[in-house]
Amino acid sequence: MLKKNIKIDRKSMELISLFNNISGAIVKDCLIFETPENYDNEKSEVIIFLVKKDDIGKAIGKSGEHVKDLMTKLQKKIDVIPFSSDISTFIQFILNTSKSAVKVQNIEIKENKNDKRTVVISVRPQDRGKAIGKDGSMIRKIKTLVLRHYDVDNVIINTHNA
Repeated sequence: MLKKNIKIDRKSMELISLFNNISGAIVKDCLIFETPENYDNEKSEVIIFLVKKDDIGKAIGKSGEHVKDLMTKLQKKIDVIPFSSDISTFIQFILNTSKSAVKVQNIEIKENKNDKRTVVISVRPQDRGKAIGKDGSMIRKIKTLVLRHYDVDNVIINTHNA
């Protein structure tokens, strides 16, 4: 289910090296993710670090000092997400990085006739907006990370009470 060959570009390698030097945490991946426009109608970037689950405390640092230090150095927002080889756990980790965590009711992988795998994330109807995010930013983040690390073809949010 996990993908084996994940290509990391030079800029991401440099960011991983910088974050590793600041925190000492083992970084599994780094992505630069565009978020919707802010107040000035400018797109802004978030740098997402996937960190070995056991290293999450080390990565963030006491009172978030490592993340704050990196944000100051790079002038960008930073997300640190623990990585899990279990897709359900990983998706829950991603959804918990937002200010208001979303409770996942169920995650299932459906396979269609063409062997296409779709991850269906079921959330409570009141959490649907948070799970999708402003202009779809949260679902895009989930989809980008899940498709990059797991052998699946699509990710969707479902709010029907299962």
